[in-house]
Amino acid sequence: MNRVRISVCVRDDHLDVIDEVVRRLEGVGVEVGEVLRPLGVITGSAPAPGWRAIGQLAGVASVEAQREVRLPPPDADVQ
Repeated sequence: MNRVRISVCVRDDHLDVIDEVVRRLEGVGVEVGEVLRPLGVITGSAPAPGWRAIGQLAGVASVEAQREVRLPPPDADVQ
């Protein structure tokens, strides 16, 4: 199954129960990578179909797909 790397912002009023938000995310198939408590951000990966629905979970302010940017090595020809 394809997965999408995501960043989840936790609502301010749920920061003190961020572990509950983590459990909710895991309950819908999110593989949690890091919990950045001071920032209220949780990173991980979610099943590709329906990952946007994670934004509807209690305590979630927003969810975004992480983007990957690749640069050519320093010795590569410039195009």
